[in-house]
Amino acid sequence: MSIVLLEHPRPRSPERYESVVNTPLSACLMTGYIASTLMSRHLDVAVVDANLYQWSFDRAIQELRGKSFKLLGVHLVYLWEYTSDIFKTLATLKKNIPDIHINLYGHFPTFAFKDLLIEHSFIDSITIGEPERTFLELADTVVNNKGNSDLYTIDGLAFHASNSKSDNTVVKDGLVQNRPRKPVSNLDNLPSPFRNDYELKKKKGISTYILASRGCYGKCTFCYLDNFYGDESQWRGRSPENIFNEISNIYETHGERYFYFADANFFGPGRKGKERASEFACLLVDNGINIKFGIECRVNDVEGATIEALVKAGLVDVFLGVESGSQRSLTKFRKYTTVEDNKSAIITLRKYGIEPNYGFIMFDPDSTLADVRENFEFLKEMKMLNLPSVTAHLLHHKQTIFQGTLDYEKKNNGSKSVSEIMYECTYEFKEKSVEALSEDINTFCLQSLKEIFDNRDLKNMDFDSCVYDENDQFSRQLNEKLIEHFEESLSALENNECKMLK
Repeated sequence: MSIVLLEHPRPRSPERYESVVNTPLSACLMTGYIASTLMSRHLDVAVVDANLYQWSFDRAIQELRGKSFKLLGVHLVYLWEYTSDIFKTLATLKKNIPDIHINLYGHFPTFAFKDLLIEHSFIDSITIGEPERTFLELADTVVNNKGNSDLYTIDGLAFHASNSKSDNTVVKDGLVQNRPRKPVSNLDNLPSPFRNDYELKKKKGISTYILASRGCYGKCTFCYLDNFYGDESQWRGRSPENIFNEISNIYETHGERYFYFADANFFGPGRKGKERASEFACLLVDNGINIKFGIECRVNDVEGATIEALVKAGLVDVFLGVESGSQRSLTKFRKYTTVEDNKSAIITLRKYGIEPNYGFIMFDPDSTLADVRENFEFLKEMKMLNLPSVTAHLLHHKQTIFQGTLDYEKKNNGSKSVSEIMYECTYEFKEKSVEALSEDINTFCLQSLKEIFDNRDLKNMDFDSCVYDENDQFSRQLNEKLIEHFEESLSALENNECKMLK
């Protein structure tokens, strides 16, 4: 083979149960889209999914150093305390196979490319932003033994400078950053993603993901996904027919009956976005495709008629970007939604039999005890605290601030870093009482999540899934303890604050 695409091992940090904030689901198809794009040009490529195979970093080294290839593409995911292990692994591979070209792609390297190239000289290049066409041109250069001067012609690529120069580049600190790659304007032109190890994924309970759109029309301060696609980014959706054809093919080939849309914003903007969703629903119904599926969306896009059409077509799961029950926080996050919008969306979904999962930030750097109280009362009023796994996540979730977000730009000056790479900035809460509450709730909730995990039915132990039965007495009692602990801790701090004001 000439090219290897690596999904590196991803050991889970016990302090980072909410890893979805680091790796949006759309990332799970990034390697598949690169692979199918290379295959469409008849390039020899293999996908090595060390994460799926549950390999250790040492096992990944053993497996890869015995292969012969010229280009190693690595979907780099930030792993907090384990991030350095990834680079030790890649450094060892480079030492064993010195002639390979190592390229990193993904959200993490897109925003941290300067630090990554400076600190790790054995990394040859980094793909910035949408990867398919950039990586295709890189593959052509490396596989066909073209000179380093050709790297300067590839839009969306960053690498170490050589003696070659081009008007297409920016050279600073010994690094080259070529001009940005324009996002793919028509996603229908991309081949469907290559789906490696399909049966193994099904055995592990991993959903079959579909990416029906890219980008988002929202500009939330805590999100980097839209910025990933560059300054010219905008929401782009595949046509209903194109999406239907991909699902129909998987439906017929593999007998798949459940799909999850990994889009950050399934509907897209305005009336046209809802009409597109309804057209897709009609295609499923009219063609007798009997499936169930899940989506992710903003609260302001939840409308009864569209949801009804999607439910008839098989919609059963919705991840809803609620984010807060405090209007002050929603405004600060630039959600351009209201608490009443949040309530309306939840009520509408429940009307059609859907109990959504929620994106929710209980604590952020500027939170006051009043904000936290509003959040807590909102969760109780809307009856969102019913299952201990959901309750624990909602009650303890603290904002994570990654590079690429507007909040990072505001907060990172002089902040501490949790690793040698300035990708996530830590912060102190403005109110010490909120900081104390966050630490207390975080400890209690993480311990509860561990108890839930340890109490799972043995038959589910091999599944890579967070869905399991929580209707037993243990779960009900734990759920009550979570709510009671939060109430007691919050009330104690509120009472103390009142005494100090007297």
